[in-house]
Amino acid sequence: PVNGLARAELAAAAALAGWNAAINRVIPSPAYVPANLAAAALALAAARRSQVPAADLGLDPARAGRGLRVGLAAAGPVAALVAAGAATPATRRWFLDRRATAGGTGHALYHALVRIPLGTAVAEETIFRGALLGLLLQHQPRARAVAVSSALFGCWHVLPTLDTLALNPVGEAVGDGPARTGGAVLAAAAVTAVAGLGFSWLRFRGDSVLAPVVVHAALNSSAFAAARLVASRG
Repeated sequence: PVNGLARAELAAAAALAGWNAAINRVIPSPAYVPANLAAAALALAAARRSQVPAADLGLDPARAGRGLRVGLAAAGPVAALVAAGAATPATRRWFLDRRATAGGTGHALYHALVRIPLGTAVAEETIFRGALLGLLLQHQPRARAVAVSSALFGCWHVLPTLDTLALNPVGEAVGDGPARTGGAVLAAAAVTAVAGLGFSWLRFRGDSVLAPVVVHAALNSSAFAAARLVASRG
């Protein structure tokens, strides 16, 4: 029933808001990966309880191979674009981020190979391009479902942006004051919402959530590696 699905969507949005506050304000950093993966599993379970088919969740086993191929084909150009941005003098400074240089080799390997791919890419793609998008597709046109899920993905990044604004050149560029900070946060939310549109396109192109998972992991991990490289070169 449409009313039941509408209630399920509102419940999903409320759950996302609550979990976003918890993971950014309450959950300790060492628990980030298991906590986010558990949240993704719960999101899938809730979607399945709402009778969302596995195909609409991007979890059809028969399409996993295609999803992986599409993801790998897109991941290379994405990582190359990040590398080009880090190598270009005009854009290099935007890769400076103290979070990427806070620890040694072990810290870097953990973030690039565990925290980012599993705690961020797998968890967020499962939630947004899997459970949420699948739920929306049950009674909304694809374009609207993609727009809503991508907008919520942008909102998901508001708290992280507020928390980390002072750790990179964006914070220095916007300066002090609520208006400037608000503008930077809105810009970050808009950029990540656009990224959500791209991830959704990959989800449908690959007919599997694996496609955006691979590209999301490649994008974030290559940006993390670029930040460390730029910092090491001064």
